[in-house]
Amino acid sequence: MTITLTADDEQVRSALTRAIAELGHAPTLDALAEAVGRDVPTVETHLRRLADAHAVLLHPGTTRPWAVHPFALAPGSCWVRTAGRGYWANCLYCAFGIAAALDCDAVVTTRYGGEDEVARYDVRRGTGVVPPSSDVFHLSTPPARWWDNVIFACSSFQPFRSEADVDRWCRDHALPRGAIMSLGALWAFARDWYGSYLSTPWRKRSPAEAQALFTRHGLIGPFWRIT
Repeated sequence: MTITLTADDEQVRSALTRAIAELGHAPTLDALAEAVGRDVPTVETHLRRLADAHAVLLHPGTTRPWAVHPFALAPGSCWVRTAGRGYWANCLYCAFGIAAALDCDAVVTTRYGGEDEVARYDVRRGTGVVPPSSDVFHLSTPPARWWDNVIFACSSFQPFRSEADVDRWCRDHALPRGAIMSLGALWAFARDWYGSYLSTPWRKRSPAEAQALFTRHGLIGPFWRIT
């Protein structure tokens, strides 16, 4: 069933996202309710609707946020360090998205393929990874399946030194080879998707709008079809 979000639902999502950016973690329900001028039961209703619309991920059976993309609220595969604080992200795409949303310099630390070798990227405000890197980003799960299990999907998005490393990783872990992006392309896409999340009121994109954004960045073909 398709959930059509209301302006009040989207106001709660905006307030939640901004609170996480400020605090580095989710606000209490009391604080979120105060921020939007509603009582806690009403805010909980909005959070459930947002979860049903795949706009946030809640801990099962609760209204406690687990992931509010691009922010992860439990240890993810990436750590994003800014001048002010640090944030978890569940994948490099979201890590770049955090830097884009905050519009600041950041250092992203993760691991190649989620294995033992550390990968570190210096992200400059408005520029992307500096110096430019020849690393690649692999997405094993197509967008149409992301919300089947969004935490698993994010964990299958990993950086690698080369496409040959992607092939080896897919064989070793029995995971499908999906789409590969350069880090420059990933930064441009993350900035376009997440860059306005804090500067403007949040609004969920329609499937057509999301597909158009993919197309604008050259992300076309069967892998990138949302429906």
